[in-house]
Amino acid sequence: MLLLLSGVSISQESNISGLLAQAEEVLYSDPQEAIRIAEYISEKSDQPAELLQAAYLLTRGFYIEGKYNQALKIGMKFSEEELKSDRGIQIQLNILLAKLLKDLEINSLAVKYSDKAKNSLKADSDTQNWVTGKIIQYGLEKNQKDSLPAPDQFYSAKSKFKKITSSQYSFQIGNIDLDLAEIYLRKFQLDSAEVYLSSAFRESKKEKSGNYLEMKALIKYGEFLFLKNAHATAIDTLNAAMLLAQKFSNLPEQYKVAQAISENYLALNNLKEFNNYNQRADEISTAVGNAENDAVNTAYNIFNSNETKRFTLFRANARWQLFILGGILLLLLLFWGFTKLRYRARINQYRKFIGYLEKRKEPSTTPAPPAIDTSKTLNIPKETEEQLLVKLEEFENSLDFINKEISLSRMALQFETNTKYLSELINAHKQKNFNTYINELRVNYITDKLKNDPQYLQYKISYLAKESGFSSHSVFATVFKSVTGISPTTFINILQNKQESPAA
Repeated sequence: MLLLLSGVSISQESNISGLLAQAEEVLYSDPQEAIRIAEYISEKSDQPAELLQAAYLLTRGFYIEGKYNQALKIGMKFSEEELKSDRGIQIQLNILLAKLLKDLEINSLAVKYSDKAKNSLKADSDTQNWVTGKIIQYGLEKNQKDSLPAPDQFYSAKSKFKKITSSQYSFQIGNIDLDLAEIYLRKFQLDSAEVYLSSAFRESKKEKSGNYLEMKALIKYGEFLFLKNAHATAIDTLNAAMLLAQKFSNLPEQYKVAQAISENYLALNNLKEFNNYNQRADEISTAVGNAENDAVNTAYNIFNSNETKRFTLFRANARWQLFILGGILLLLLLFWGFTKLRYRARINQYRKFIGYLEKRKEPSTTPAPPAIDTSKTLNIPKETEEQLLVKLEEFENSLDFINKEISLSRMALQFETNTKYLSELINAHKQKNFNTYINELRVNYITDKLKNDPQYLQYKISYLAKESGFSSHSVFATVFKSVTGISPTTFINILQNKQESPAA
């Protein structure tokens, strides 16, 4: 029985290459259609190269839809195939898997697939440029920090894509433009951010209207408008993004949009719509969290299954006994090396732990820093500035910052000022943006609890995240490490070891 496809005629069924090209053409504007075509090819074709191309289409299609579990099942399966031809497709597939695994915070597996792609490269300038650009853009280098790369790195990635002879790099360029816009939005350099947002929109218009890049650009533009205090326009922009996210059935992007819309309504003091969209975001967040947990489990299960198969094949070889002794020696060396690295890592963790505690003590053990001259940097009346600083100190001494619903606009309402004044004040006096300021207060709050109340050392990380006002376990872990230099688990282990030590 023939599989029915919308837009695919009977005469095309024998032309697999034509179907692949058709799926590629509609992938970013109609991923569901691309998935249907790729699934048809997977069922009908017996050619390894065609099956691999179909798998790469399916992996990207499910990724665009935010269905990470299905993307990993298909992608990780075909990443294991030993193909002498079409190595370029498999390399691109491995890079996409590395990106997906990094998004799920499975960094060890992300590096494995990134290395697998790099090790498969041959003297093909287009593929080399593509892979190098993606590794820079996605931050897949082993020694690269979790934060966004510096602008120069994105410029480098952009230049790599422009060297590709194929004209189909608009989405790569557009996504890098959005990454650059994100950097400048974080720095409140709105003019620079607007330049790259405009560039991203131009790239999106090179494809069919209503495509994936257009959706991402609309979301980022909504953030830009929020910072410009153009909240009504931001809501219209984000609603357009929501329609595309719903078209793609992409729950993670729908969550981002719903949350952003709620913050704009809060800034407009429209509490009814704020509560409506905030509740909607919470409902979507639960579904997204469950889906991400399933994807993480799938990744580990498939990886373990693949490793088990490799070991089974190795044992089936009649010569496997010749390698037992060498394997034992190798394991001993690896164990010795692992123990040494673990010892060094432990020392490094203790240094970061002590450094963080010393940094917290600095205000009481070192002279007060010189007063900041804000007369030339702030457009705030001096009297207003002093009043806001008093309120900021009262805020820090309260527990308002662990409220999950705290935002720049809500805090501005609480302080009876506007978001621009409050943002400038925090930037000038705290030398950090609003989100970093709130996150550090929350982390310092929970570390004090962990140090002073032994009961907190028994709580799960998810409870600590909720207690300190973070929306999820993963966000809490990422922010905690960025503030203290070590993970929450490591921080707790060090405190527990100090308690158990006779010298403690």
